[in-house]
Amino acid sequence: MVLPFLAVLSQMHYEGDVSAAGGDYADVAFDVPAGTVEIQVSHADNSEFVILDWGVWSPEGFRGWGGGNTDDAIIGVEQSSRSYLPGPITPGTWTVSVGKAKLDPTTGGHYVIDVTCRDNATLPVLAKAPFAPTVLSTERRWYKGDFHVHSEQSGDADAKLLAISALARSRGLDFVNLSDHNTSSQHALIAALQPMFPNFLFLRGAEITTYAGHGNSVGTSAYIDHRIGHQARAIGAVLAEVQAQGGAFIVNHPTLDLGGACIGCAWRHPDTDWSKVNGLEVITGKWEFVERAFTPSAIALWDTQLAAGHHIAAIGGSDDHRAGMGIGATDTPLGSPTTLVLSDGLSEAAIVDAIKHGRTIVQLRGPDDPLVEFTLHDGADVFEIGDEDHAVDTAALTIHVAGGAGNFAQIWRDGVQIAQLEVTSDDATFKYEDTANGAHRYRVELINDANQRIVVTSHIYATVDHADTGCGGCGAGDAGGGAGLIVLALLRRRRARA
Repeated sequence: MVLPFLAVLSQMHYEGDVSAAGGDYADVAFDVPAGTVEIQVSHADNSEFVILDWGVWSPEGFRGWGGGNTDDAIIGVEQSSRSYLPGPITPGTWTVSVGKAKLDPTTGGHYVIDVTCRDNATLPVLAKAPFAPTVLSTERRWYKGDFHVHSEQSGDADAKLLAISALARSRGLDFVNLSDHNTSSQHALIAALQPMFPNFLFLRGAEITTYAGHGNSVGTSAYIDHRIGHQARAIGAVLAEVQAQGGAFIVNHPTLDLGGACIGCAWRHPDTDWSKVNGLEVITGKWEFVERAFTPSAIALWDTQLAAGHHIAAIGGSDDHRAGMGIGATDTPLGSPTTLVLSDGLSEAAIVDAIKHGRTIVQLRGPDDPLVEFTLHDGADVFEIGDEDHAVDTAALTIHVAGGAGNFAQIWRDGVQIAQLEVTSDDATFKYEDTANGAHRYRVELINDANQRIVVTSHIYATVDHADTGCGGCGAGDAGGGAGLIVLALLRRRRARA
C-alpha cells in the first residue's frame, strides 16, 4: 500500500505548570494554519501521581474530550480519534483544555503538549449518520434497558458498539443509553448502526462527568459543557441545558465515595436544583459489591429529595466499560442492574418521557430478577407507577410479584416500611389498604431472606382523605399510626403454559 505524502504545516510544543489556584481547568491556546486537514495533539502529565484530563475546542466550540485518556487526540475533517468530533478545520486559535483531576498537593502538576497540523488525513473513515427519530414499537409496556453503558468513545473504556448491542440483546434488553464521558462522538456512530436492529434501541446520551459528581443525560443531542467553574459555569447551567435539549438527567452513583479511586463519583454539588433531576441511581454496578455498601445510602438520599417534594425516578445502571468482558471483582456486565421503563413505545422520546414521569422499576441484580408491579385503585380508577396528585379515600394497593417465590414484598410509604408480605408462589398477588390521611408516596421493594434488596420500584403519589379513622393503629402491618390493613393475599401457582 502506498501511503499518502503528509505535509506537516506546523508543529508546536507547549509546557507549563498548573496549580490548585484558578479553578479546575486551564486553557492552552494554539494556532491552526489554513489548509489543515488533520490536527494531532499529544499530551502528558509526566507523573505517576498527577492526573490531568484533556479536551480540545475549536473557534466554533467543542471538538472532543478524552479525559485522562493517554491516546493522542487526532481531529480530522472526515474522521477523528475516539472521543473527538470530525468536521471542518477552521484556521485560527484553538484551545487544549486541561482538567486538574488530581494534583500533587505540594507541586501541583505540569503539562507537556505537542500539536502537529497536517494537510492530509491518517484515519480510516467510520460509518456515521445523522440522527433520525426511530420508533421500533408503539406498544405500551415495560421495556428493559441499561442507562449507564460506556463504549470505546469513553477514554477509559474499550467496548465496541456491536459487542454492546450483542450482549444487551442476549440478555433480553430492549435499549441501552450510551453514556460516554463528556462527549457526543458516539451519536453519529450509533445512528449508522441503528437500522441493523429492528428490536433494539440505542439512546443518545452522555455521562456528564465533573469533579464533584457524575450524571447521565438521556436523549440529548449535543455535548453539554461539564467544566464546572470554567468561566463561572455552575451545575445549574448543566441541568438547564439537559432540559433545553429535551433530555432527562440522572444522578449517577450519588453516594459512591471511593476517594482517588473514583474521582468525583459521589454527588457533591450543594447548589443542585433537584427539581431538574429526573432520576437517581439507587444501584450502580455489581449487586454483590454495592447492595449493602452503597445502595442503602443512595436510597436514603433519594428519600430525602422525595420528601422535599421532588419526584425522581429510581434508576439502575451497570456502568459497564468492557461490554461484559471485565474480569475485575467489581466489573459488571451491562444489564446488571436492569431498569424497566413503562413507556408508550420503544423510542428515545417515549423512554425519556417515561423517566420524567417516574415510570421505572429497578431489578438490582439483572434482567432475570422477579417482576414486581403495583397499582393504586380508587373505585374504577387505576393509577400506575409514576402517577401523582390523586385524591383518594383509601390507598388500595394491588401488588403483583412474578418469579419471586421465597422472597418478601415490602410496602413503603413516605420512605418508611409499613408492611412485609411473604411471597410463597411464583405468581403472587397481594392487596393492601392504607387509610393514613395525608399526601403520600408509595413504593414496593422485594427482598430476599437475607434482607437484601432485589427489586425497587418508583412511586405512586396520592393524597388520602379517609373519613373513618376509628380503627387507629389496629391494621396489620401498621407503622407509625397509619391504618394499614392487609385485606387479601391471593397466592396462585403459575399455570403451565401450553
